Amino acid sequence: MTVRRPRRIAFLLSQLGADASAAFEEALTPLGITASEAGLLRMIGRNPGISQKAASEQLGVGPSRVVAVLDRLERGGHVERRRSATDRRSHEVHLTPDGERLLAALRPIAEAHERAFTQGLDEDDLDRLAASLSAIAAARGLSRDIHRDTRGQG
Repeated sequence: MTVRRPRRIAFLLSQLGADASAAFEEALTPLGITASEAGLLRMIGRNPGISQKAASEQLGVGPSRVVAVLDRLERGGHVERRRSATDRRSHEVHLTPDGERLLAALRPIAEAHERAFTQGLDEDDLDRLAASLSAIAAARGLSRDIHRDTRGQG
C-alpha cells in the first residue's frame, strides 16, 4: 500500500500568492502607486461613478480603508469625488484624465506580471490552471475580478 504524500495545495497557493503580490508591488514602483491603489483604479475604471460605500462593500473592507486609498489617489490627481446627484450624502468616484492615463499604463505592467507567473505553461496548461483556480475561488465565494479582504477585518 502506497502512502500518498500531502499535495500541500493551500500552502503552495499561499506561497505563490505572497510572491505574486510582492512582485506586483515592485512592478508598480515606476508608476508610484501601490497594489491597493491599482485595484481601486481598476474598479473605478470599470464602474465610473461608483460610490465610496459600494467600493468598500465590493472590496470587503471598512469605509475608512477605502477613503484612505481614495485620498492618496485624489492627492495624486488620479480620481475625483463628486456628490451624487441622487443622494447628496453619497460621493461618486470618477477617474480624472490623469487617472485614465495611469490605468492605461497599468495594463502592460499587469500583463507582463501575468506572463512572468505563467512562464513555462502552454495554452492548454493555462486553461486547466485557470479553470481549477476559478473553481476553487468560486467554491470559496471569491470573485475573479475583485481582490476582497477575506480576513474579516473592516
